[in-house]
Amino acid sequence: ISVQYLHDKFNPGDERREFTKAIMNKVEKLNSVTTDLIHFARPQHPQFKKANIHKILDRTLSLVKFKCIVQKVRVVRNYAANSPCIEIDNELMEQVTLNLIDNALWAMPERGKLIIGTRMFDDNNLIEINFTDTGCGMPRKDVSCIFDPFFTQRENGTGLGLSIVHRIIETHKGSIDVESELKKGTTFRIRLPALQKE
Repeated sequence: ISVQYLHDKFNPGDERREFTKAIMNKVEKLNSVTTDLIHFARPQHPQFKKANIHKILDRTLSLVKFKCIVQKVRVVRNYAANSPCIEIDNELMEQVTLNLIDNALWAMPERGKLIIGTRMFDDNNLIEINFTDTGCGMPRKDVSCIFDPFFTQRENGTGLGLSIVHRIIETHKGSIDVESELKKGTTFRIRLPALQKE
């Protein structure tokens, strides 16, 4: 807060303003690293409750709506017609969806398309959730280690986000995989057990 105050006191063009801005950026980075490390290190004790995955996806998309507008990213929802229910920890699953959507937006800084789809299969015992972007994609060598702790493509990334996502999905007895092609885009695919309708 003190650094922000100093930053606002200096006039544009003053090198002290640039210096305080650099400090704020570093503090923001440290906060991000600390948050990721806490999420990575702490044991997870999920509170499973019946939930509608489409509502969770819509809630997450509402958080990034402005960012999508600024980056000119068009969001397409291809949801299954029967609005499937699953047993999940809402907070953890929102963390998963926000991380994957944020990664997609990072890959499309100036225009693109994000397709989020759901479908039922295996006699409606499983739900598949897909996050597909038209961004920069990844080289093949990176795809195999994308869920490894501390692996990142971002200059200022911690490399823990997708590792945390992977662990959360495993905690939910699900699976996650990724397909990517350089300069064409990436798809993350999550599969989770679905609740049978009574």
